[in-house]
Amino acid sequence: MTSGPVLALLNEKLTGENFLKWKSNINIALVCENLKFVLTEECPPEPSLNASRSVREIYDRWIAANNKAKGYLLAGMNDVLRIKHEHVDNAYQIMDSLQEMFGQRSSQSKHEAIKNAMNAKMKKGQSVGAHVLNMVNYFTEAETHGATIDDDGTQVSMILESLPPTFL
Repeated sequence: MTSGPVLALLNEKLTGENFLKWKSNINIALVCENLKFVLTEECPPEPSLNASRSVREIYDRWIAANNKAKGYLLAGMNDVLRIKHEHVDNAYQIMDSLQEMFGQRSSQSKHEAIKNAMNAKMKKGQSVGAHVLNMVNYFTEAETHGATIDDDGTQVSMILESLPPTFL
């Protein structure tokens, strides 16, 4: 049975622009429900009529998990995307299609994320902790889009540069 917190992850509908967040939420939900394996394991071959019980159970488990995972994916999409993907046989193929459509790293998005990190300044009255969290979010977003900002020195230097002179 799906728990309330897991269902809450599925509330945000995929529109395309929110693909990375949506995919993260879907992955969390699939892990919590022990369904993520259908995105990484191929469907076992359909067992013959005289197949052992254990072989049939493995197949039946994968089919049931795939159907549930496919339902989560489709339920989390806007109407246009759901209609486009409801005929697809398995959850892996749906996720692969969505990755192809929306998951490409955009040089523009990477540029914007790096620019935000480089131009960030701590606001008057803002706590240092809140500002550092904002900076970490900028770094994470930049890395999500393919940028590499080394953790050892560059990120610390960028954070220090973003602080007001009175802080230093």
